[in-house]
Amino acid sequence: MPGAVIFDMDGVLADTEPMNQRAQDEVLARHGVSLTDAEYATLIGLSNGATWRWLIDRFGLSGTPAALAAEYVAALRPAISEGLHPAAGVVELIAQLTDAGTRLGLASSSPRGAVDAVTEALGLSGAFGAVVCDEDVTNGKPAPDLFLLAAARLSVAPERCVVIEDSLHGLEAAAAAGMTAIGLRTRYNRAARLKAPHVVESLAELI
Repeated sequence: MPGAVIFDMDGVLADTEPMNQRAQDEVLARHGVSLTDAEYATLIGLSNGATWRWLIDRFGLSGTPAALAAEYVAALRPAISEGLHPAAGVVELIAQLTDAGTRLGLASSSPRGAVDAVTEALGLSGAFGAVVCDEDVTNGKPAPDLFLLAAARLSVAPERCVVIEDSLHGLEAAAAAGMTAIGLRTRYNRAARLKAPHVVESLAELI
């Protein structure tokens, strides 16, 4: 067993990407612009700050990344609270790892407000010994900072950590952190080559 397992959130704990995309589209629509599905897919896994900086540059939006991110979280919260379900196998896997004494971390590119809303909706608020998100680091994924900070807070060496990720940026970050990665297939990365030594179709395969 690894010393720690660090989970990504969006797409791993739950299929939040449709909600994320709708919330982002709502904010962009207020500014009179829209993003294609293909463009959205390239942003998955990037830090929230980096995403909004890219969108500001792409469309010449008014407002700061922080202000637009706050609009995004406000648009996202109702969708999360109305009905979010854990991904197949995630609750059982977390329980199994906890019973085995494995330390658990959560490292997400999403802002703290979104992370808190999702973990609360899934009943996983107390499941992780370390929770790090976009605001906690200077450099988000694909930089390794989020994963390294989670490992440090769990007091586990990076080489003893396993990361579960679905995004290309996240898998790149895990490799840069010197951690073993498990790539999770989703509808958003179906056609992509996941650069991970292990790839699963569902977390249920890991139970």
